[in-house]
Amino acid sequence: MAPAAAAHPDFIYNGGPVIRSPQVYTSFWGSQWTDVAHAARAGRLNQFVQDLLNSGYMNVLSQYGVGSGAGAAGRFVKAGFVTSVSSQLDEAGIAKVIQSSINGGDLPEPPATNNNIVMLIYLDETIAVNEPGLRMCEPTSDNAFGFHSDFTTSSGNSLYYAVMPGLDDTCIQNTCPNGTCSLQMNQTQEERLTQVTSHEFAEMCTDPKFQAGWYGPTSDENGDICNGEAATITVGAKTWNVQRQYSKTDDETSGGVTFCIVEAASPMTKRSDGPS
Repeated sequence: MAPAAAAHPDFIYNGGPVIRSPQVYTSFWGSQWTDVAHAARAGRLNQFVQDLLNSGYMNVLSQYGVGSGAGAAGRFVKAGFVTSVSSQLDEAGIAKVIQSSINGGDLPEPPATNNNIVMLIYLDETIAVNEPGLRMCEPTSDNAFGFHSDFTTSSGNSLYYAVMPGLDDTCIQNTCPNGTCSLQMNQTQEERLTQVTSHEFAEMCTDPKFQAGWYGPTSDENGDICNGEAATITVGAKTWNVQRQYSKTDDETSGGVTFCIVEAASPMTKRSDGPS
């Protein structure tokens, strides 16, 4: 009997960039990040990013050419804060704020080749995103809990970023009034933020220029295939909520039975059908 087919054969490498060694900058936007509670949350999110890079989560991403596994998959560089931001953002507005950070020296200019710089942007609860086809933490018609994108800097280089809104209870209720979305009211705000961060980080590293890296026209990106499948990682004494990610290698070897996983015990072998 012939082996069963993979569940997502259309998920392939399309020849575009992959973040091979993510150099992660976090940026916290909005005036609320200056109060005690928000400052403490920012500190925990920074710790989460560091722990994520040192976890078995990265052992799964190594199959796509992202790093060499836990502890050898890039690094957390530093955090920044931008207190004065419009309460209504679109991608052009986001790009303007990021460019200002580059101009001010808070963020380096990405290199023209072998770019590994990625930015994780956390909005406070006063800021919403309203882009055609994308609404986050608005009173009505919300359709996303986070997204990743890129823009061309004034020097002509690509800057890759992901955006996570506040994800407080009001945001969740606006996006998902029937309670059947990928995030739940019984999760803490921090659990929602770390889950969405892991989703967007996995996608941003494997497909930083949308549909040019690892992507399938039916399957979508590696985070979307496993959307809403919460799991945990433990690094040292800390346990964090994340989302499972798609493993093409597991999909093929299991014949489409098992493909959404959270970690691997060791770095997965880089696929021969990926970037050289």
